[in-house]
This record gives sequence, structure tokens and C-alpha cells, in this order.
Amino acid sequence: MTLAPTRTDASPRRHGLSSDDLLEVAEGFARSATTWPGLDEPSERCWRTIARTDRFEAWVVAWPVGGAIELHDHGDSAGAVVVATGHLVETTLRVDADGRLVADTAPVGTSGHIVFGRGHIHDIVNEGPGPALSVHVYSPALSSMTYYERSPGNGLVPVRTEEYRDGVVVG
Repeated sequence: MTLAPTRTDASPRRHGLSSDDLLEVAEGFARSATTWPGLDEPSERCWRTIARTDRFEAWVVAWPVGGAIELHDHGDSAGAVVVATGHLVETTLRVDADGRLVADTAPVGTSGHIVFGRGHIHDIVNEGPGPALSVHVYSPALSSMTYYERSPGNGLVPVRTEEYRDGVVVG
């Protein structure tokens, strides 16, 4: 028997955006972010906070060819990523039926998107051929990211956690 979720005070509408809403916001920002002042020719991956409300935070991220972010989660935040220009590759991890860690890789081109809930662990890289620009929307606002390494005996091992406030690393 499958039960439909019941709305409570912890529902996404009260404390954060639903997956559909996250994607709608990210797509809206991505339409106007095909270029972003100062991020057209990045030499390293960089980002700027472009909007913040009590329900979400939006970033624009510039990716040079080879720009990447290692395996990480988004703390208590769910999110959506829309590629405004260029091409990115996302790798996610899952545990198979035998308990092994399996990597799934998917290309995400211009106008393509990624939507994820809390606990999603992935990495993203720009394999080229040129720079890429993406919009990331988090709900609630991003407060931490934990980074991971793959370990043959242990699966994933957390190596560090960064804390964020208004899109800036604070600890």
C-alpha cells in the first residue's frame, strides 16, 4: 500500500520550495544569465549570489573548461541547477543491490537541468569545449556543503564541511 504524503508544518511550501518550484526559479534566472558581467571568461570556477529570499537562494556559477567541484552534498538544502550556456557533466553515486558504490554520469547541456533533494551527493565538471554558465537555486538557502572521497573499503568518507552564509564560505 502506498500512502500519499501529508502536508505538515514541515512541508516544502512552508519552509522551502518544492522541486518544481526550484526548477521554475532556476529556469527563470537562467534565461537572463546567458552572460553575466565578469563571468564570461572564467579562469577558475567562481560564483555569485544573484537572489536571496526567505525561501531560496540563487547563484550563478561560471565554469572554465576543466572547472570542477568534487563530490559534495548540500547540507539541508534541496536544489535545482540549470545550464544557461555550455555543457556540464554530473556524476552521482548510488549503492547497488550488492552494496557497492556505483557512479552514474550524465551530460547536461544548455537549457538542461538537475533537480535534487537533501542528501544528494554529486560532482560536476565542465569538460568543454568552452566555458559554461549555470544557475543554482537552493531551498532553504545553502548553509553547508560536505565534501567526500571514495574509499574502497568504506564507500564514501566525509573529508570536510564548509559553512556558507549569503553564498560566501564562512567556515
